Amino acid sequence: MLKRPDDVHTASLGHGMTAVLNVRTGRWVWMDEDTRRIWQAALEAGSALQILTDSVVARGHDRQQVQTAVSSTLAALHEHGLLAEHPPPRRRHRSLWRVITCR
Repeated sequence: MLKRPDDVHTASLGHGMTAVLNVRTGRWVWMDEDTRRIWQAALEAGSALQILTDSVVARGHDRQQVQTAVSSTLAALHEHGLLAEHPPPRRRHRSLWRVITCR
């Protein structure tokens, strides 16, 4: 599961552009609309990336090229520290208590 690191801040620049600052590294990243959509889909749980890929393929693009573009974009987002691995919440195990009675 992926999450957005706490030290990442965004600002919309208009015209489909987003500025992203990773405070930890001091690096700025400029995202176009497609990159931002891939980033948001990666942060959503479930099959959001697959749905995004399917929607682009439905507009007439080659599936292999789309998957390659999405994979390379995700690698770049990881490299810039804009995606962080977030382990799934730990399941709490219910404890069973056996009651021992003494007579």
